[in-house]
Amino acid sequence: MSDLPRIAVVTPSFNTARFVGVAIRSVLDQHYPNLDYIVMDGGSTDGTLDVLKSFGDQIRWLSKPDNGQADAIARGFDQTTGEICAWLNSDDMYCSGAFAAVAEFFQQHPDIDVLYGDANYVDANGFKISRCVHIEPFNKDRLLGYSDFIVQPATFFRRSAYEAAGGMNARFNWALDYDLWIRMAERSKFVYLPKLLANYRWVGNNKSAVGGWSRLDEIVTMFKQRNQPVPIYIRLEQINQHAHDCLSALSHLEPGKAFRSFATGAGMVLTSPKVIGSLLSPRVWKMAWVGQVLRRRAAE
Repeated sequence: MSDLPRIAVVTPSFNTARFVGVAIRSVLDQHYPNLDYIVMDGGSTDGTLDVLKSFGDQIRWLSKPDNGQADAIARGFDQTTGEICAWLNSDDMYCSGAFAAVAEFFQQHPDIDVLYGDANYVDANGFKISRCVHIEPFNKDRLLGYSDFIVQPATFFRRSAYEAAGGMNARFNWALDYDLWIRMAERSKFVYLPKLLANYRWVGNNKSAVGGWSRLDEIVTMFKQRNQPVPIYIRLEQINQHAHDCLSALSHLEPGKAFRSFATGAGMVLTSPKVIGSLLSPRVWKMAWVGQVLRRRAAE
């Protein structure tokens, strides 16, 4: 067993007592013999610390105020050793056998720096809602120009690639993983493993669910700083947000605001052949349908 690569996993947490125990158990139940695992708690006050204490010496954990998720993850990696790194948010879960599959793949493919697999969306009770249908085989141009198709909890990377990319960027809140993938893609080799590795818990307060314009504006800023055009799927999300704003304005009897939202969204469609082309793709509508399912389940 000593020849297995060491895997370092960090779980950032803050007031997630309801879920963090399940996340931790999914790590421990991997029964991986060469693991360095730490929970970085941001000073929770909701009972999270009692959950952490209940695991005794099975886990390491620290609890003190931090400067956000990226800061917690970065400090966690700094306090771990291991050639292979990953982080698991406190409401997500690994699937059985994930670590063994990841370790075997990295051992057999020393040229690969980043590995990501499939994932499911699950609800608050851990029941499957849908497969994460936006995941696709790696293509750098698609990552930069279309969308972030990499699901974070199903992603593992070599520490050397993480460090070469400059680590976590604490400037980003909503897009910290997308930013990291893009920076690593500049010099590292990615591969998609068609195996279920993780469950992404969808409870309605996920960043991608509640970010709204703040999330979209942050992603737009990220690409502007790189002097690159905004990915097409982000444009589609902006158009969708304008549509929601239009309907909301109409429900509040604000016709002027509704018209502006409609006109802006329609203009984004009509002035972009790539956006129009995407709207003709069955895959895009499948992704949109899953998104609606997720929103309905979160509202239940």
